[in-house]
Amino acid sequence: MVGLMDIIHDEMFQKAKEARNNHVEEVDNWADFMASVNKKNICLTAWCDQVKCEQKIKDQSKEESLAKMAEANDDEVTLTGSAKTLCIPYELGNQNLTEGTKCFFCGEPAKVTALWGRSY
Repeated sequence: MVGLMDIIHDEMFQKAKEARNNHVEEVDNWADFMASVNKKNICLTAWCDQVKCEQKIKDQSKEESLAKMAEANDDEVTLTGSAKTLCIPYELGNQNLTEGTKCFFCGEPAKVTALWGRSY
Protein backbone atom coordinates (compact mmCIF):
# COMPACT_ATOMS: atom_id res chain seq x y z
CA MET A 1 0.00 0.00 0.00
CA VAL A 2 1.37 3.38 -0.99
CA GLY A 3 1.17 5.94 1.77
CA LEU A 4 0.82 9.69 1.63
CA MET A 5 4.51 10.18 2.43
CA ASP A 6 5.49 7.98 -0.53
CA ILE A 7 3.30 10.03 -2.85
CA ILE A 8 4.74 13.32 -1.56
CA HIS A 9 8.27 11.97 -1.88
CA ASP A 10 7.72 10.78 -5.45
CA GLU A 11 6.17 14.10 -6.49
CA MET A 12 8.99 16.12 -4.93
CA PHE A 13 11.62 13.88 -6.54
CA GLN A 14 10.02 14.17 -9.98
CA LYS A 15 9.78 17.96 -9.66
CA ALA A 16 13.46 18.24 -8.66
CA LYS A 17 14.56 15.87 -11.44
CA GLU A 18 12.59 17.85 -14.02
CA ALA A 19 14.10 21.15 -12.80
CA ARG A 20 17.59 19.68 -13.04
CA ASN A 21 17.00 18.23 -16.50
CA ASN A 22 15.69 21.58 -17.73
CA HIS A 23 18.96 23.22 -16.68
CA VAL A 24 21.50 20.80 -18.16
CA GLU A 25 22.94 21.97 -21.45
CA GLU A 26 25.46 20.11 -23.59
CA VAL A 27 28.19 22.45 -24.87
CA ASP A 28 31.37 21.95 -26.87
CA ASN A 29 33.06 25.36 -26.83
CA TRP A 30 34.00 28.13 -24.43
CA ALA A 31 31.56 30.78 -25.65
CA ASP A 32 28.56 28.46 -25.28
CA PHE A 33 29.89 27.26 -21.93
CA MET A 34 30.06 30.78 -20.49
CA ALA A 35 26.66 31.71 -21.93
CA SER A 36 25.14 28.62 -20.34
CA VAL A 37 26.71 28.97 -16.87
CA ASN A 38 25.74 32.64 -16.88
CA LYS A 39 22.12 31.48 -17.26
CA LYS A 40 22.61 29.28 -14.13
CA ASN A 41 22.71 26.09 -16.16
CA ILE A 42 24.80 22.99 -15.63
CA CYS A 43 27.06 22.26 -18.61
CA LEU A 44 27.77 18.79 -19.93
CA THR A 45 31.10 18.83 -21.76
CA ALA A 46 33.83 16.64 -23.15
CA TRP A 47 36.89 17.31 -20.98
CA CYS A 48 40.56 16.31 -20.85
CA ASP A 49 40.34 15.60 -17.08
CA GLN A 50 43.52 17.56 -16.35
CA VAL A 51 43.93 19.54 -13.13
CA LYS A 52 45.74 22.41 -14.90
CA CYS A 53 42.90 22.72 -17.41
CA GLU A 54 40.30 22.76 -14.65
CA GLN A 55 42.20 25.50 -12.82
CA LYS A 56 42.39 27.60 -15.99
CA ILE A 57 38.65 27.16 -16.51
CA LYS A 58 37.96 28.29 -12.95
CA ASP A 59 40.24 31.32 -13.31
CA GLN A 60 39.02 32.39 -16.75
CA SER A 61 35.33 31.92 -15.91
CA LYS A 62 35.75 34.09 -12.82
CA GLU A 63 37.68 36.78 -14.74
CA GLU A 64 35.09 36.91 -17.52
CA SER A 65 32.23 37.02 -15.01
CA LEU A 66 33.85 39.88 -13.08
CA ALA A 67 34.43 41.78 -16.33
CA LYS A 68 30.79 41.26 -17.33
CA MET A 69 29.67 42.50 -13.92
CA ALA A 70 31.77 45.65 -14.31
CA GLU A 71 30.06 46.35 -17.66
CA ALA A 72 26.54 45.72 -16.33
CA ASN A 73 24.24 48.51 -15.29
CA ASP A 74 22.79 48.73 -11.79
CA ASP A 75 19.59 46.94 -12.81
CA GLU A 76 21.32 43.81 -14.15
CA VAL A 77 22.13 40.87 -11.97
CA THR A 78 25.35 39.13 -12.97
CA LEU A 79 27.13 36.09 -11.63
CA THR A 80 30.74 36.32 -10.56
CA GLY A 81 31.73 32.91 -9.26
CA SER A 82 34.10 30.48 -10.86
CA ALA A 83 32.72 27.56 -12.81
CA LYS A 84 33.93 24.20 -11.56
CA THR A 85 33.49 20.53 -12.21
CA LEU A 86 30.51 19.14 -10.36
CA CYS A 87 30.94 15.48 -11.24
CA ILE A 88 31.76 12.95 -13.90
CA PRO A 89 28.45 11.14 -14.31
CA TYR A 90 28.89 7.41 -13.87
CA GLU A 91 26.48 6.55 -16.66
CA LEU A 92 28.33 8.82 -19.11
CA GLY A 93 31.96 8.86 -17.97
CA ASN A 94 33.97 8.22 -21.10
CA GLN A 95 31.49 5.82 -22.68
CA ASN A 96 29.92 8.29 -25.10
CA LEU A 97 33.15 9.93 -26.28
CA THR A 98 33.98 9.21 -29.89
CA GLU A 99 37.48 8.95 -31.27
CA GLY A 100 38.93 12.42 -31.78
CA THR A 101 36.64 14.23 -29.33
CA LYS A 102 38.43 17.26 -27.92
CA CYS A 103 38.23 19.05 -24.59
CA PHE A 104 35.83 21.98 -24.88
CA PHE A 105 38.40 24.33 -23.33
CA CYS A 106 41.96 23.37 -24.21
CA GLY A 107 41.46 21.23 -27.31
CA GLU A 108 43.41 18.26 -25.94
CA PRO A 109 41.89 14.80 -26.39
CA ALA A 110 38.86 14.40 -24.13
CA LYS A 111 39.02 11.62 -21.57
CA VAL A 112 35.65 12.06 -19.81
CA THR A 113 32.28 13.73 -20.00
CA ALA A 114 31.86 16.11 -17.07
CA LEU A 115 29.18 18.30 -15.55
CA TRP A 116 30.19 21.89 -14.74
CA GLY A 117 28.46 24.68 -12.93
CA ARG A 118 28.65 27.29 -10.23
CA SER A 119 27.73 27.08 -6.58
CA TYR A 120 25.04 29.64 -5.85
